[in-house]
Formats: sequence, structure tokens, C-alpha cells
Amino acid sequence: MHPCLNLQLLFPQVPLMRMPLRPRHDFGRQVCMIKEYLNKRFFSFLTLIFCSGSSLAMTLPIMSLYLMNEVHADGSQLGNFFIISAVSGIIVTQIIAKFSDSKLSRRDLMILGYSAGALTTLTYIFFPDYGIIVTAGVAFSSISMVATPQVFALAREYALLKYGDALMFTSYLRAVFSLSWVMTPPIAYVLFVDYGSRFTFMVATMIFLTGALVAFFMMPKALFKSGSEHDFEDTPSSSIGDLMDSENSNETGRNSQSEAHAEDVKGDSSRGFKNLLKSGNVMSIVFLFLAFMLLWCCNSAYLISMPVFVTREASVAGTLIDTNRLPGVMMGLAALLEIPVMIYCGGLARKIGLKTLIILCGCFGCLFYVSLSFGPISSVSLLFMQIFNAIFIGILASLGMVYMQELLPKFPGQATTLYNNSVHTGGIISGYLVSRAMSAGGTVLVFETGIVFTAIAVVLLFAVSGVGISRKD
Repeated sequence: MHPCLNLQLLFPQVPLMRMPLRPRHDFGRQVCMIKEYLNKRFFSFLTLIFCSGSSLAMTLPIMSLYLMNEVHADGSQLGNFFIISAVSGIIVTQIIAKFSDSKLSRRDLMILGYSAGALTTLTYIFFPDYGIIVTAGVAFSSISMVATPQVFALAREYALLKYGDALMFTSYLRAVFSLSWVMTPPIAYVLFVDYGSRFTFMVATMIFLTGALVAFFMMPKALFKSGSEHDFEDTPSSSIGDLMDSENSNETGRNSQSEAHAEDVKGDSSRGFKNLLKSGNVMSIVFLFLAFMLLWCCNSAYLISMPVFVTREASVAGTLIDTNRLPGVMMGLAALLEIPVMIYCGGLARKIGLKTLIILCGCFGCLFYVSLSFGPISSVSLLFMQIFNAIFIGILASLGMVYMQELLPKFPGQATTLYNNSVHTGGIISGYLVSRAMSAGGTVLVFETGIVFTAIAVVLLFAVSGVGISRKD
């Protein structure tokens, strides 16, 4: 999986909107907007989002090996670490979110998050003790998760205020975030193998501190509360204003109405179950939730166990890539291949249907885990398997929430919450799965369980109602 392409898995508070499945701007307009964006504020946002992606991609891929090789954690402790990290991250971000919309500065939260990230990696460097890592390290790591959502949120506010449109601006940030995961995991494994974990975590510390400094010196002093004081430029650009014609005015109106409706739904959570009953798709929603939970569980378990499998348990044939560096190359290649999958699957869904495409996603996931469990293990074959992995996760990450929203078209807020909860639940279960599998017989049991889980998910997906993709022209 490309973890960053599914931001909700890592950052529960990233505002995930229902993105259009076809471009709304022609090429000429995009070029004009890019030229308009070229200023120090835009590059500051790009720097921040690159720091967010690269710091995570520098640490997460090597955590399993670090815990087992240097902290001497066993399989059960490894699984428990990821369970506690997932639960703690959700709790901390939810608590901070309670104060976010009225009291705290986004810039201050970014500084807090990046500083906490630096403290996390410093804890790994100077206190390689499981008890300290699972308490202080997890606490700092959970707080660090607030930085990235605030970058996206503040970027959206800035783009709306200065340019009247945020879609293209945030799309560039997501692209940089994704590219950081293409490049950084291979670099992380080179540093980890050649210079050790301390040097690798020190590089991550410097990246986190760079993000904190950029946020401190370059980010506007905007508050969460709407209408509060800020130091954004007061006057929108005239040239970009010419581009934002009636089409964008209508689009902005539709977005405002959609967000207002979502907030209304979210605000009255007591009606959630009644709304699900009114939708007429109760069983389909339940089946889809369970299917997504199983699919994301498999993927999270794979990310945890794959580095251990490749470097410690499997006898990888071939000398194309050094075995100790191979996990990083696998992650980077999968991230790179997911990008075109995510670009083209939206148009394909209109032709063959969301349900068919999501079922194909589960089938490719099953094929991926069958290959890992029973196929020949060589550096070439493991890299080739990333094609199946990229199709699996590329479709799931880009269309999963869309499918849930199409089943609940009148309740987009609750549909998004259901989808996010399936991701988080799958991540928590994956930690338990890894713990049990490694205690029983090794990481290969994780992949064999993945075959069963993806097969069950495909069966559940067949029972879900087929839906079309709504057009709003």
C-alpha cells in the first residue's frame, strides 16, 4: 500500500472531501493557476507537506525491524505496539479536534505536531526500551499526527481566501505528499542498513524540525474560528479572479451547501441509526463496512510484517537488490504504481460500475496474498507482485469512500465516518493479527490470513447493492 494516499489511515482528522471523478479545469486553466500559485507561501506549504510525508516515510517502514532487532521485541509486543499506536492516535486527534475549530491556531498546532514528531524520533534514538517507546514514544507520535491535517486545512483556507478555489491548490499538496512516499522508503532502508537506526531517526528528526521552523516563520497566524484575524493577503489576485467565472461560483456554492449539510448531519449524531434505516441499504452498508474493514486489516498487517518477512524469514533468491534494502524499494514501487491506478480508476468506474471495480480490487488483493504465500520468493517476483498490490490499494483508497457515499447519498457525513471507521478498525485488528500470527508460526501466516480475509471481503462485496456515480454538472 501507499500509506499516504489514504490519509485517513494515518491522519484521522484530514478533511477528506468527495472529490470529482473527472477534471473540472482544462489544461490552460491549470497552467494559469500554477503560475498564480508561484509565491513563497505556496512553496512553504509544499515544504511542509513534504516534511510530513518524508518524515513518516523515513520512520514507519523501518519500525518493525527496529523494534525486533534493536529493542528486542517479540511478535506479541510488535503487534501490541501498533494496536496501541492506532488507538492512541485516534483518541489524541479527536481530543485536539474538540478545540481546533475555535481556540487553537493552526500554525501553533503544526509547530506542536512537528515538534512532537522530533521528540518521537529522539525517544527512539536515546531510549531503545520497549516500555518507554510504547508509552512516551507512542504519546509523542500521536500528538505529531495533528500536523499534517492542519497543513491541508490551512492550505485550503488560504487558497479559498486568496484564489477563490482550493481544489487545485490542495491537489498539488497531495501530489507532493504521495511523491514523498515514492522516494523516501528506499532512502530510509539505505540509511538503516548502512548507517543504523540512530542515524536514520536523526535524519527524520531534522525533517520534523525543518517543518516546525517553516511553520513558525512562514505560516500565517490564522485561527480555526471562521472570521478570525489572519495575516493573509487581503486582496485576491485579479488574474485568478478572471479565471474564476460563473462555473467556479456555482461550484463554490455547491461545496458550501454540501459541507453545511454534512455538518448538520454530523451535528445530530443521535439520528445516525435512523438515517441508516431510512436509506434502505442497511444490509449493504453493513456488508460494505465489514468488507472494507477486512481489506484494510490485510493491508495494514502486510505493512507491519513484510519487512520482517523479507529480511529475516524468507530466503529471497536473486541478487538484483540487496535483501536488507528490498522492503524500501517494494514500498516505493507500490506507491509509484498506485498513482496512475488512482488517476484512471475514476473514469473506469463510470464505465463498468463501482461495485465491479471494488470487487476486482478485492480479487487483486487476494491474488497478491496468494502470490506472497505460495509463489516463488525472489527480488524480481516480490517487485512484480507490487503490481497486484498497487491495483488493490489504488482502487480501494480512491473509490472506497465514494462507494460508501453512493449508498448513503443523503447522508455524506455519516458515510464518510463509516468509511473512516472501517479503516481505523481494520488497522487496530491488524496489530492483533500480526501478534497472533508471529507467535504461532511467523509472518507468512499473516499473508495466508490475508487470502482468507480478502476472499471473505469479495463474497461480502457481491452482496452489496450496485450503485452508479452521481453527476453534478
